[in-house]
Amino acid sequence: MSTSEKRLKPKQIGKAGTVIASLDIGCSKIACLIGRVDPGSRAGFAFMGGGRQQSRGFNGGSITNMDALERSVRLAVEDAEREAGERIEKIILGITGPKVESRLAEAQIDLGQREISSRDVQKVWAQALGKSVAKEQKLLGAYPVMYGVDDQDDIRDPIGMIGNTVRVLLNVVTAPRSLVDNLTECLSRAHLEVEQIVPSALASGSGSLIDDEVENGAICVDFGGGVTSVSVFLNGAPAWLDLVKLGGANVTGDIAQGIGTTFAAAERLKTVYGTADLEGPGLAERIEAPRLGDDGRLCASRMARGDLASMIVPRVEEVFEIVKAKLIASELRPILPRRTVLTGGASQLPGARDLAAKVLNQPVRLGRPIDADVLGENYGNPAFSTAAGLISYELKGFADASRAGAASALAGGTIRRGMIARVLTWIRENF
Repeated sequence: MSTSEKRLKPKQIGKAGTVIASLDIGCSKIACLIGRVDPGSRAGFAFMGGGRQQSRGFNGGSITNMDALERSVRLAVEDAEREAGERIEKIILGITGPKVESRLAEAQIDLGQREISSRDVQKVWAQALGKSVAKEQKLLGAYPVMYGVDDQDDIRDPIGMIGNTVRVLLNVVTAPRSLVDNLTECLSRAHLEVEQIVPSALASGSGSLIDDEVENGAICVDFGGGVTSVSVFLNGAPAWLDLVKLGGANVTGDIAQGIGTTFAAAERLKTVYGTADLEGPGLAERIEAPRLGDDGRLCASRMARGDLASMIVPRVEEVFEIVKAKLIASELRPILPRRTVLTGGASQLPGARDLAAKVLNQPVRLGRPIDADVLGENYGNPAFSTAAGLISYELKGFADASRAGAASALAGGTIRRGMIARVLTWIRENF
């Protein structure tokens, strides 16, 4: 079996019939999905039910009100349990925020011209991890992006090869311990145990990228309600992530301010009539656009659909411009993939995909959960890519140094230059 086949072969995450549940805590909504392990299913699980609630007490990746967040979580979980007909006690939690960080760590160990074993791989993982995780940070994952053996670079699996040295480039993802501890405490109050914590940006990519995109490289942009997350997958591994603190809610806020209406009325306008295409059909159409009167009540009013689009496009364009800037600034710039998948609730805005393709200057497809046929009509849309990615994350079988005993393995050796080092040095010298 090839390395590619081994990487993409679905992994069993429990005995047949085991209940698995995901919880996506976002800035605009909280979603809970429940499934049951089913080895005979293409997705690896049978979908049982889901629930969603408006997110309260969580904004911009930080808890603002513990009690409000606990209530929102309870309601979302209760909705999912009611639909699934099953009580849950453990969940896979998605975590997001500007302080969920991704950094590249490199290390090398000397071998003495012999065959590379799994123990050697764990040693080089441990060395890379040992110098990249601060005490105040919680390690969420450490994903091998590529290996090098002697003068050969861009190796996906070095085990069994013979060489003097082996080196690795790890994507090390961390979050503040305070954020992790507070989220865990909040869920504990709701009588839920956190089984695993997964960066939401990686869950979105895992949930919406097809196997070919994960294996050969793709960028996932999750255009959500409160934030927009970006993740890069290379060589079958999560290679990098970042966050833009803007989302669909900012578009709604611009509309509310621009025409002088309530946030709720602006959200309805965006959903029903909104478009990010200034050259599309129907822009001359007159639409109902209620405005706030002198008495603070909504009054009937009309406007051209094109005027609404002119309020939407600048903000959506700004989001994708910031995404592009973050990608350019990333240490992976020289080897970034040339295709992008756009997902998330706000990605469903007409014209958003074409605008993303124009700004990013590469092909962009709209991605919904790859298990959409399993999730059904209510949960098989882009708004649930993160929740769907969480429930199937373990099935992907991503190599993760943080969960493979690398932290306790013996480490040693020195760093030498190769393609891995040159990629990072090139960025440092030119930007």
